[in-house]
Amino acid sequence: MKLPISVRRLRVSRRVLTMVLALALLCVVAWRYADAAGAAPNYRVPHDPQMENALGVRFTQAAVVADGGLVELRYVVLDTQKGSAFQNDTKHPPLLTNERSGKTAWRAALMKQGHELRPGQSYYILYLNNANAIKRGDDIEIQAGPHRLAHVRVR
Repeated sequence: MKLPISVRRLRVSRRVLTMVLALALLCVVAWRYADAAGAAPNYRVPHDPQMENALGVRFTQAAVVADGGLVELRYVVLDTQKGSAFQNDTKHPPLLTNERSGKTAWRAALMKQGHELRPGQSYYILYLNNANAIKRGDDIEIQAGPHRLAHVRVR
């Protein structure tokens, strides 16, 4: 028994539509992942060997988070003893100064792990972004005691 032409056309149309939609979905997924891979330019934080030796940490990122209300300063521990001393000095966290405006973020909440720091592990400090002192794209200076690390781009 042969199906009428209209039923056959309907089946073919459904197959074609399904294939077109599957191909479109595949293209969207591929475009999304290809775009994400090249979305951000290289991000580099300047290094200061003297500062790293004194503090036992290397700063790796400064970023505005929480809808602009916080600044996150990330660092990697290089020396566990010095890094522990750095992290435990809650009364003197690094000061972040916007190089363009001179405004500062100084009110910090230090991340506390509750165990011994590990070399190579990333940790962070959160700062209240007082009066929107620091914005994405700004360059900041990180001051920890007598040490200063300038031209750190904020993400």
